[in-house]
Amino acid sequence: MLRGKVLDEFGHPLEKIRVEDKGSHKTVESNEDGIFEINVSVPATLYFSGTSIDAAIYNVSGSADDIVLRLQNRYLVKSDSLDVLYGRQKKELFLGAAATVHTPQLSTTPATLYPYALTGRLAGLYTEQIQGYRTFSGTSDANSVSDLAGTLARTGLEPFSDNNEISLKLRGQNSVVVVDGIQRNIFSLDPQSIESVSVLKDGLSAIALGQRSSRGLLLVTTKKPRMGPPQFSFTAEVGTQQPLSQPQPLDAFNYAYLVNEALQNEGRKTLYTVGDLEGFKSGANAYRYPNVNWYDQVIKKSAPLYRYNLNLGGGSKVARYMVSLSYMNQEGLLNVQNPDAKLQLERYLINSKVDIDVTKYFNIGVQLFGRIQDGNQPGATVGSILGNLLTTPNNAYPVYNPDGSFGGNNSFQQNLRSMLDNSGYMMNTDRDIMANVDMKYSFDKWTKGLWVKLKGNLSVQSATITDRSMRVPVYLMQVGGDNGDTTYARYGSANAQVNNFYAVSNARYWYAQGELGYSKIINQHSFTGSVMADSRRVTLNFDLPGTATNYMAKLQYNYMEKYMLEGALNYSGYDRYPPGQQFGLFYAAGAGWNIAKENFIKNNATWIDLLKLRATYARTGSGVDNSGYFTWRQTYASSNDQTGIAGIDHVRAQIAVAENGLANTGITWEKGNKFNAGLDVALFKNHLSLNADFYRDVYSDLLQIRGKSIALIGTGYPWENMGKNLYTGGELQITYQNNIAAFNYFFTANGSLEKNRVLFMDEQQRDYPWNVATGKPVNTRFGYIADGFFQTDEEAQSGAVIAGYEIKAGDIKFKDLNGDGMIDQFDQTAIGTDKPLLYYGLTTGFNYKGLGFSILLQGVKNRDLYIDNWNTEILRANGQVYGQMYEHLLNRWTPETAAIASYPRLKANGGFGDGYSLSSSTFWMHSGDYWRIKNVNLQYTFPFSWTSRFKVSAITAFANAQNLFTWAAYDRVDPEVGYGAYPIQKVYNMGINIKF
Repeated sequence: MLRGKVLDEFGHPLEKIRVEDKGSHKTVESNEDGIFEINVSVPATLYFSGTSIDAAIYNVSGSADDIVLRLQNRYLVKSDSLDVLYGRQKKELFLGAAATVHTPQLSTTPATLYPYALTGRLAGLYTEQIQGYRTFSGTSDANSVSDLAGTLARTGLEPFSDNNEISLKLRGQNSVVVVDGIQRNIFSLDPQSIESVSVLKDGLSAIALGQRSSRGLLLVTTKKPRMGPPQFSFTAEVGTQQPLSQPQPLDAFNYAYLVNEALQNEGRKTLYTVGDLEGFKSGANAYRYPNVNWYDQVIKKSAPLYRYNLNLGGGSKVARYMVSLSYMNQEGLLNVQNPDAKLQLERYLINSKVDIDVTKYFNIGVQLFGRIQDGNQPGATVGSILGNLLTTPNNAYPVYNPDGSFGGNNSFQQNLRSMLDNSGYMMNTDRDIMANVDMKYSFDKWTKGLWVKLKGNLSVQSATITDRSMRVPVYLMQVGGDNGDTTYARYGSANAQVNNFYAVSNARYWYAQGELGYSKIINQHSFTGSVMADSRRVTLNFDLPGTATNYMAKLQYNYMEKYMLEGALNYSGYDRYPPGQQFGLFYAAGAGWNIAKENFIKNNATWIDLLKLRATYARTGSGVDNSGYFTWRQTYASSNDQTGIAGIDHVRAQIAVAENGLANTGITWEKGNKFNAGLDVALFKNHLSLNADFYRDVYSDLLQIRGKSIALIGTGYPWENMGKNLYTGGELQITYQNNIAAFNYFFTANGSLEKNRVLFMDEQQRDYPWNVATGKPVNTRFGYIADGFFQTDEEAQSGAVIAGYEIKAGDIKFKDLNGDGMIDQFDQTAIGTDKPLLYYGLTTGFNYKGLGFSILLQGVKNRDLYIDNWNTEILRANGQVYGQMYEHLLNRWTPETAAIASYPRLKANGGFGDGYSLSSSTFWMHSGDYWRIKNVNLQYTFPFSWTSRFKVSAITAFANAQNLFTWAAYDRVDPEVGYGAYPIQKVYNMGINIKF
């Protein structure tokens, strides 16, 4: 008889673990204390398996003491239920479309925000990185106004978000973020404290949101209190960030040569002499002929990232608790030498939960969440520094003059080095606190199946900026005069350090919900009905509060979990719509059939564990966030107007009152008709699973500006509910996980096809079908079709061109679609692809005796990338000289390179740029297809026989990397983060996790 005990990662007992002797095939299960007994002879090989743990093998030889074995959780978590909005539901009964990732997948991503870990993992969720670092406003212009009480945040702003790095689109819509049942835009949670992140994509799953239900849900659930002995986990991580895909600027010689060429092409005098070119080429006099690679000066090769997390939980049957503390410190990639001006982001988070069973029937849950976030940047601001970096040529000025002053001149009156180190600093401070209370009372003592739930939330958030910026002048070194003396000419201003404080955002959130439900089973017919009412009030800055209200009834039915029906009605309102037009009715229904429970499957195909067909339809809304600040009311503004007739009356100032644009007195929420059909399959004892979905979403009453507008009334038209768009697509996720003895392996892949088109928009009458936007993809770019370059001046003079420009050989040739001999708006057509967007991800890996590995590949296909940052594409004037040029302009058209040129001839058309070449056209449209090795993780958990000696349950050492490799169809710039933005980073990270 062998006796043993199985433990989880914290050294606590695991029940219902299957123990099999490989010789005799005898099997037993562990009890609630993790103990098992199996009557086999030794030597023996025991095989341990369970739904949530990796399989393990234990060899017993000779006489053995009691076996103690610690088992590890699966990387791909299996669960019989999933989180839904305001609750949890059994997966086999779920009729909607959902996808979920859990802690093991989230925690392998070394990043500051959890959305970084979602890319490529969730079917239907399309992510695009906008920039590689959180930025905040450096001035008060956009977010504040001056008042007698000080500098206050403006009214009418959108809710504050701690994410301006990653765009998240769920089936083409901006999802509603729900954290632990509360609608809040919080993205800075520590992945170690998150239990799961789910996307709920269909209308039925989101119908409780009423006027926000069209947008789908990003549902975040933090770890819950669990009963048992104390569970202590500590994680420490340190990483290094490296910039990706930096633009390649021209050196001083090539830059000067191309500037001269551009001026010659226009018959203008060259800027640089032969002596200047020789000076740039030789580099003998770095002060007179500077050649500074400003990217090396401004962007560091690497910067550190530190993260620490502490989790503590446990409790009894009466009371359970969970506390998560985390700290993050991210240094930026700006090469700042002044410690006061260092680009840095620090964040402290605390999330605590207590779950108390007051009585057998009454439960109370309390949650407190707090976030402190402090940022710092040079006083010149990150945006200004990166903008100047993009336009500053290598030969603009030396970093320092011989006397140690900052180099510069009349055209470049700010030195990039001084902007980094001598511009003062700015600090931003964000504060967030959220308190939740959940109560549930069961009336089983009187009526079995009857219950009531109450939820309350209060949240306060503030964001401020302390501005201590300054500015120093620059100096141009000049050598001359009778004695050859060196003098310095001063340019730019010298501004003393300021001390200003700005309130960027101040928000208060209040939420209350009550729900009454009843469940009943009658002869294998199961019924669950509920009614719910909630109210959500948001007060932003000094706005009047905005209150959204929902009254919902829901009914669920299933027969033997084989046939399922569900329906819901929601009467939803928002008080910022016109009186009498604030409420509307929204509804949803769903049906499902689990064919695997039919006898003809159960009796003949036992390898089929799940085969479920499901479908939902919903009438949804998209309002609240796009309602505006009482835009249905006509507003007016006063201004000074000059009146009187010159020569007769004195011209005098009079106060005039004018309309602030027309009000839309009938504004309402946008509508959605959302249909989803899905198939769920599980085979071979649930080793292989497949989830497929097809959706067709029609959005109507979209807010748009009337296209058939005229200026006769003297003011602009308002946003009106008139547009109509169609979104269709399909999603597929396949997962396989199994083991060969103790070698556990897994594979999961997902792909999403997304297509949309405009069904109606109020556009002007078009003479040609190629000018029509209706029927084209949403937000289609229109432009000319580029047809190579004019090869001779004669061809340019006789060809169709845009009027008002002098066109020569080497300029872009556009197609004359209507054949009238000129290029104008009638030759513009939809440019870019109309193929459906495809985005996908593939994760695979293994775990063997504590050694774990995973890799995530992620990519996008049929994506357009339009390059319109003209600072990198043409020669633009900068004062008396010109801005920087980049290496790809070496491939410009010249008579000698006419056959292989990829860029038009160079021109120096001053500050207005080259309007002809910059016309919207296919020339600037490129393929945005790419794929990345997004994430790699390698870890090792030391044997329990070692760590238990130190009273430690588990020690795991790990190393991971983010954005390890990228292939892009257009590789001059990162396929996501464009020119001039803070670069995306490659991150190498290592750390240790200790569990007690």
